[in-house]
Amino acid sequence: VPVVVTIHDLIPLIFPPYSGSLRVRAYTRLVATAARQAEVVITDSQTSAQDIARLLGITGERLRVIPLAAEPSYRPISAHEAQPVLARHGLDRPYVLYLGGFDMRKNVSLLIEAFGAIASQTSVILAIAGRLPESDSAFAPDPRPIAARLHLGERVRFLGEVTEADKPALYSGALAFAYPSLYEGFGLPVLEAISCGTPVVVGAGSSLEEVAGPGGLAVPPYRADELRSALWRLIHEPSLRQELSAGGLEHARHYSWRQVASQTLDAY
Repeated sequence: VPVVVTIHDLIPLIFPPYSGSLRVRAYTRLVATAARQAEVVITDSQTSAQDIARLLGITGERLRVIPLAAEPSYRPISAHEAQPVLARHGLDRPYVLYLGGFDMRKNVSLLIEAFGAIASQTSVILAIAGRLPESDSAFAPDPRPIAARLHLGERVRFLGEVTEADKPALYSGALAFAYPSLYEGFGLPVLEAISCGTPVVVGAGSSLEEVAGPGGLAVPPYRADELRSALWRLIHEPSLRQELSAGGLEHARHYSWRQVASQTLDAY
């Protein structure tokens, strides 16, 4: 029978540390074989489509880009409505938010270093949300020792894992959302952030620029100086934040689950 395959990204083929185990290598070969035999391959972004064309040789009508969407709950939350959530997480002053994982690709270490370079010149804090690694490793560096080494103390707040219900308020309450990932097949947290009207700074070179659109600044993900400069601008230029917020909200309207469902049904 005809087969349709959805591939969110080809990270194990692009970043060797993500293809290490026998199980992952077997899974990757299975996906590649299934994709090459499929009638249609669906993926989330133009970036992933380019990777699939380059690495698996699938092009043309067989390859369809169907972007994801954010839930309707991701919308601008007023300061009054967000305040109880922020208070519960100890966010009592302006903050830049990171929310996500801590594997090496997420580039959280560079974010902390970039923020550390400007921390003494601003009252803003860096709030880091997500389940922290159980142990420090090269694959999943624990960000807490990095913050300690830079003597950042309370300037970096580790919120731990947060509920889905709290995320819209956390995004909306932030001056900016920082997501300097080295690579993403889509980057749903970025879409969630701009859907809440929050300007973003993202790592350039993958789908994040595509998802952020006019709602954010893109910087080379290996350049701490450029990330530091982008953070400084977002903290100190209210007019830039307003411009990016408006652009991001308009851009986010192009993404909907109804559209995802319709295009996916059409593919099948």
